[in-house]
Amino acid sequence: MGENNTAGFNDNKEQEFDEKSFEDLYRRMYPTLIKYAIYLVKDIEDAQLILNDVFISIWKNGTILTNEKAYLFRAIKNAANNYHKIPKANFWHIDSEEEAAEIIDLKETPVQAFENKDQSRILYALIDQMPERRRLIFYMYRIDGFSYKEIATLLEISVRTVEDHLVKGFQFLQQKVLKNKSEFR
Repeated sequence: MGENNTAGFNDNKEQEFDEKSFEDLYRRMYPTLIKYAIYLVKDIEDAQLILNDVFISIWKNGTILTNEKAYLFRAIKNAANNYHKIPKANFWHIDSEEEAAEIIDLKETPVQAFENKDQSRILYALIDQMPERRRLIFYMYRIDGFSYKEIATLLEISVRTVEDHLVKGFQFLQQKVLKNKSEFR
């Protein structure tokens, strides 16, 4: 199935739900989408729940996908945004003192916090060395979370130009970080 095929439906003119096509969509897209969901929510189990919720919604509603990749990536992004809005209960249930000893304090020490701030400061200084347009695109993508297409539309440039700026921006940072790797340890 290509990008513009309808997923979850057979090729009949009646557009009847096709379980085999839906299963094919799930098997094809799951590996890519789970990586994207994990990147967004930083938790494997929650990413799996989000991804399953999206596919269940498609199944229940019989959604016709004319551009399956765009739809699925946007659905995962929206679900991840909703995930971040839901307050999480931070309760620990400890049955015994033995379990309490296994709990590790994951908070940063003052030294770690200082080092992380220092690394972030250096990284932002490196980003500021990029040409103005590349820096803007880089910030829009990495900090503000805009998609390639959204950036292209807002700046009235092609998606390919956005990709090019981001690739060159990441290459620039990689070179600078490798050159100054002692500051990033």
